[in-house]
Amino acid sequence: MKRRDFMRQAGGATAALGAGTAATAGTATAQEGGGGGQQPDFGGYTDGAEGGEYLDARGQSEVTVDVGGGGGLAFLPTDLWIDTGTTVTFEWSSDGHNVIFEETPSDASVSGHEPLEGSGFSFEVTFDTGGIYKYYCDPHKSLGMLGAIAVGSEVPTVATGGGGPKELHELGVAIQAHWVGAATILGIIMSVIFTFYLVKYGESAHTGTGR
Repeated sequence: MKRRDFMRQAGGATAALGAGTAATAGTATAQEGGGGGQQPDFGGYTDGAEGGEYLDARGQSEVTVDVGGGGGLAFLPTDLWIDTGTTVTFEWSSDGHNVIFEETPSDASVSGHEPLEGSGFSFEVTFDTGGIYKYYCDPHKSLGMLGAIAVGSEVPTVATGGGGPKELHELGVAIQAHWVGAATILGIIMSVIFTFYLVKYGESAHTGTGR
């Protein structure tokens, strides 16, 4: 066997297996990126709002919303998803804000805080009724100081592109992650064989010159 032919065959076999593994991994990544995560549908209420942060706080009994964060004109998180019975503490981090509920479930008995307050003030609301709650800061509503809270599991949702990291087998991909290791081992074996071949036989009169 000519040395260059051996190199070409060994390298081609290793590259083919590696490329197949990489292609499959790429497909898995694409499928993951288009995953089926869910977020509450707030009907566009907070689209373009200052802050723009979303937090899924289900499983927590207490959550804090920063009033006047993000440069002074945002509720952080802006969009929030909580369980029924969760207590939310609205905590002021800058001056001249209030919390006015614009829309709540019909049977909810919650109220905001109308007086303007400053840094260090806080008040609590316990959300015992499931549904969508939309609120704003009166002096800064036109500047995008809006917030929304989804309570419970019976709320409208929209699909998102997230979904978090997944194992390949969870995505229904036939190839397994350990095949990457197999490709690496094959490459090492090919290198060892080639080295043995070169040391034992060296350059010969029959080595191809490419002509």
